[in-house]
Amino acid sequence: MTFDLGEYRDRLRRRSRRRILSLLMLTGVMALIYLVGGDGLSMEEERLWSGVREAETAVADWRRSIGSFPSITDDPWNLGLIGLEWSPLSTTLGSLPSKRTACHPDWAVVFLRWFRSLGLSAGDPVVIMSSSSFPGLLLNMLMASEFYDLDVHLVVSLGSSTWGCNDPKAPWPTMAKELRRRGFLSTRAYCYTLGGGGEVGSGISPEGIDIMTSAAMKAGVPVLSSSSKEEVVGWKMDFIGRVKPKVVVSIGGSSANMGDNPAVLSLPPGISKPGAKGGDGVIGRSLKEGYTVIHLLNLRDLALAEGVPFDSEPVRGTVGRRSIFLSLSGLAVYIGATLFFSRFSHGGETLGNKI
Repeated sequence: MTFDLGEYRDRLRRRSRRRILSLLMLTGVMALIYLVGGDGLSMEEERLWSGVREAETAVADWRRSIGSFPSITDDPWNLGLIGLEWSPLSTTLGSLPSKRTACHPDWAVVFLRWFRSLGLSAGDPVVIMSSSSFPGLLLNMLMASEFYDLDVHLVVSLGSSTWGCNDPKAPWPTMAKELRRRGFLSTRAYCYTLGGGGEVGSGISPEGIDIMTSAAMKAGVPVLSSSSKEEVVGWKMDFIGRVKPKVVVSIGGSSANMGDNPAVLSLPPGISKPGAKGGDGVIGRSLKEGYTVIHLLNLRDLALAEGVPFDSEPVRGTVGRRSIFLSLSGLAVYIGATLFFSRFSHGGETLGNKI
């Protein structure tokens, strides 16, 4: 029997190609599972998600009844928490797509999972310090916190960037009161601040100040009287010191929360542990004093990181799922590689048979 070195080499090549093909097939399947699959929702997450969506629909119906609902162009998905392009309550320019994304009930599920990851238990105190710029995030956070049975201590600044809670007919105190009346929330703010420059109302018109303070009074919540940002930061830190929360939550970019040190701009959104650099505002000082901080800003980046669809109609069960574009791209690469290596493998067999 004559040993054919060429045939032997061809057999090795074919075996090698088959192994590569098998590895590619396995990799393709795993990639598709990763890309297309999400974590899915548990039964309690389903209830929370549905509750947030029901609350948004109720707010939308209420706002229609008082002549406050925005145009269908601005709020095509009946989110109920989209404000106006400008009003006396507006402080800065905001992003309409980000405001719509903030309303997605997926955020409540994300927050619930964060609470679990942080080891929080029912009854644990948390401090939530929010602007009125992202009422969708605030609603999601409050409903998730109450669903988890946390002890919520809330402070809200009433000024809002555009498209936030800036409708004079439905400022946050009025909207929150309606949400409590309908049974969607139980938490009432401990105190309001004016927001705007220094979080003391700077840059907000007298008309806007009157609207905010009147709404706060009707809701039975006091408005903090301060003359400088430093006073507001000091008051908030004293408040945190009295509560001693397990977590400090900052929603939006209120002046006192952010501070003046640009280091806060480098703090990634999401969960930050003590020791992280967060500037000289409430966020940075809380981190320095040993508190875990949930920092909710830069919504496009945060949505991408957490798998929340950006500026899309709310659909249950999408949290954690990856982009369909990436999924199809992964599928195309997988099929292409399979066909390519199959062609080589068949070609090798034919060549081997000819030898």
